[in-house]
Amino acid sequence: MEARIRRVYVKLACALSFAVLSTAALAQGDAVIDEIISPDLERREIREAAIDSEDFEFTVYAGGVLSMEDFGTNRMIGGSLAYHINEDFFMEAAYAESELGLSSYEKLSGSAPLLTDEERDLSMYNLSLAWNFLPGEIFILDRWALNSNLYLIGGIGNTSFADEEYFTYNVGAGIRVLAKDWLALRFDVRDHILEHEIFGEPQNTNNISAQLGLSIYF
Repeated sequence: MEARIRRVYVKLACALSFAVLSTAALAQGDAVIDEIISPDLERREIREAAIDSEDFEFTVYAGGVLSMEDFGTNRMIGGSLAYHINEDFFMEAAYAESELGLSSYEKLSGSAPLLTDEERDLSMYNLSLAWNFLPGEIFILDRWALNSNLYLIGGIGNTSFADEEYFTYNVGAGIRVLAKDWLALRFDVRDHILEHEIFGEPQNTNNISAQLGLSIYF
């Protein structure tokens, strides 16, 4: 009888020892797994600007040039008002002014000027539709991420100089970089296509403009 009781005690002691060892092994295994799959990463905080929720964008082009075919390259100033239809498309009404230089004919012939000073004053306005085809980000010093957009733009309008008005097409591309949610920097290049008869015969001309502007959203 006593021998049977001893055997029971021995079996219970073995079972308890096995349970304690198993629990310790499992706890140690969990600690190792946590150390492997839960590294202590120091995450970098990046601040990025997003377009304001308002749909209107007002741009002032303070730095621009206009290269009129046969009349040289001159400074251009202007502005635009855009309405953002959605994230992909926006419509824009723009106005700009410049001044024509001497034509290649006037420079080579040395004859009397073809245009008076007043007739060399140029103004243009247009209505265009643009497509934001490549949104992205520009990183500065690994600290700032600025939203950006490459866009294609085209439209129709009117160009006035030499006491005449000329129907004008414009096509081009540009980039917009957002410094704040309400402030952006824009740069675009466009070709203004028109036909005139200043030299006696109809002539189709390609006139390139490049402008750098500051935009405010409201």
